[in-house]
Amino acid sequence: FLGWQAEIVNQYKRPDQFVTQDFAGPPQHAVDEPAVAHILDVAAVNVYHATQQGFDGQYTSFAGDFTRSLKHTNYLVTETNAQTIGWDSKGQFPPYDGQLRLDVYTHIASGANMVEYWHWHSIHYGQETYWKGILSHDLEPGRAYAEFSRTAHELRRIGPQIVDIRRRNKVAILYSLDSYHGIQFMPFSARTNYDTILFQMYGALYRLNVGVDFIFPDSAQLADYKVIVVPPLYIASDEVLNRLADYVNGGGNLVMAFKSGFCNEYSTVRWSMAPGPLRKAAGFRYQEFSNLREPLALKGDPFQAGAENKASDWAEMLIPEGAQPLAYYDDPFFGKYPAITRHQFGNGTLTYEGTVLSKELQKSVLLDVLKRVGLTGPDQELPAGVRVKHGVNRSGRTLHYYLNYSSDAQTFKYPH
Repeated sequence: FLGWQAEIVNQYKRPDQFVTQDFAGPPQHAVDEPAVAHILDVAAVNVYHATQQGFDGQYTSFAGDFTRSLKHTNYLVTETNAQTIGWDSKGQFPPYDGQLRLDVYTHIASGANMVEYWHWHSIHYGQETYWKGILSHDLEPGRAYAEFSRTAHELRRIGPQIVDIRRRNKVAILYSLDSYHGIQFMPFSARTNYDTILFQMYGALYRLNVGVDFIFPDSAQLADYKVIVVPPLYIASDEVLNRLADYVNGGGNLVMAFKSGFCNEYSTVRWSMAPGPLRKAAGFRYQEFSNLREPLALKGDPFQAGAENKASDWAEMLIPEGAQPLAYYDDPFFGKYPAITRHQFGNGTLTYEGTVLSKELQKSVLLDVLKRVGLTGPDQELPAGVRVKHGVNRSGRTLHYYLNYSSDAQTFKYPH
């Protein structure tokens, strides 16, 4: 439908005009966003996020990274928080001082070429009465307007130097809409699903200050990345899995979650030994798997996760065929099976998580991989509330954005 509309518009638009579509809070599971993006000149996104103590920039960054990756270029923010949001008055949490401005630079550092608000002034009747604009219901300039004005004047001055920023990330997350739906159709847990692992992996990389692109099952440029992180790739064709194996063989490093390779592109379980076409690259096989009634600790806390040294929900009973076990379950039955493995395949590695890791454990596993491939440095030593994003502007100059999401002043050594 959108393709039909775009075809009509493309017949009449001027050379200076473009076709866009605002994706609302990606990923939206009823929409194949990568497919829609093919018909657009520019991708756009509506990003609504938590405020006050809940604002840490993570979802703003996720939505920006996802939208930028759809066309591998800059994007537009067509809606975002101005003041409070909600279709009633139960969620009225206006941004703290500085958060509106901080959000703008979070978008720009992620690759946004525009930030606009829903909406200019608060409306006085209807469903979005409490979805407030830059001006409140009295239509008089206030605290939000003053911060908006300050930011707009900054952008008038420095905008030409920061527009069209190009991110050169060495880490990607493979997003599979089909795997989301396949797991929703056959859930393995009441509390954990595809998105749980997707956002956990993204969140770990975000907290580690690692720049991320998104790739999709049909993406061809896998070799552009040193590390590809894969949430449960439950649904995938042999061709997709073979390309991932070739990526590892050629020197890439995969970090792959449980259930990957289990079903083909038709959500049909393969009749070959799991993990199917990934078996040689992964260096293990398995026939059995189990739900976990309670979380299980890992023997010896191998990743120094402390109180979060736990796995939960699901355990694949992996039998190594060359893979190195990195962690075992601390359990009389499951203890003979590795929970996490790593296999050197060709010139690369495949690190496999055969279970659901805790948040801190996931971060530790990813940090271990990043260290091994030389993707760590001063960015990983920043204070906990500080995030950094890097990019290259139109003049070829590298820009470094340091963003403080805490309520306190932060100090660190500037390394550039």
